[in-house]
Amino acid sequence: MKARADVPEPSVSVFVQPPLHGPWTNSNNFGAEVAFAPGEDSRQRIIKLPEWGDPVVWTVSLGIDYTEEDWPNVEAVRGFEIVGEVSYGVGGATQVIEVDWIQGTTFSVPMNAISIDAAYIFPFDVGAGPGPQQPLDLRLSVLLARGGSSTSVPPTKLAKLLDGSSLASLGNNQRVDPPARIPKFGKCLFLQSAVTPARFSELVSGNNYIQFFSAPDVAGSAALVATTRITSSVLHDGVPVPPFAKYVTVENAGGGITGALSCLFNFELQL
Repeated sequence: MKARADVPEPSVSVFVQPPLHGPWTNSNNFGAEVAFAPGEDSRQRIIKLPEWGDPVVWTVSLGIDYTEEDWPNVEAVRGFEIVGEVSYGVGGATQVIEVDWIQGTTFSVPMNAISIDAAYIFPFDVGAGPGPQQPLDLRLSVLLARGGSSTSVPPTKLAKLLDGSSLASLGNNQRVDPPARIPKFGKCLFLQSAVTPARFSELVSGNNYIQFFSAPDVAGSAALVATTRITSSVLHDGVPVPPFAKYVTVENAGGGITGALSCLFNFELQL
């Protein structure tokens, strides 16, 4: 009697079709899209994934959508910025970070539980009168998936001054004090300033500097860690955060400013 041939190894000859449905189907724990109400005090939980399996690397993707048609055009500044508070953890340890809510922002973190809240911030001085107006049909979304992301839009975070101001106002022969605290996971600083083209040369004249310090008392015992002259290439390429630096500010030495220059400290995060 002829011997029967061995059965082929299934992992080699058979492709296992992944299930079309599972616990993720229609589950707001893995993907959620919600309406985000206008209002300076609005704060809302967008997604929460309770403890789920063994700790592995997960990828998080943020989304935002709105239309110009449902954006009130009243006598007030039209504009908004949203920050996401991301709380993720494994076992008995939790990390809480803030990232700017920008369409397509994607990052990977080690975890088996996560929650993300959203809140408005307003990085500009609106003066007296009504506050900034947001779109009425604004929607936020979060997508979660197991596995890391090799290419992505890196998350960023606007760093406020210690007095709560979003803008650093730089004048002649002065250092902005208090400084801004470098956010968690801050890797590279991109200094931004809403100067008019006619005044751009004042910003990159050679008399303005970015300074990193070891502590918040920049006029006292804080150690100066690094100084970088503000140039066009610095604005374009950013400034890596040096070791030991915890705070950042700007200083003018030599004048040349016809009016205060407003600057934003925007950090790219390394997660």
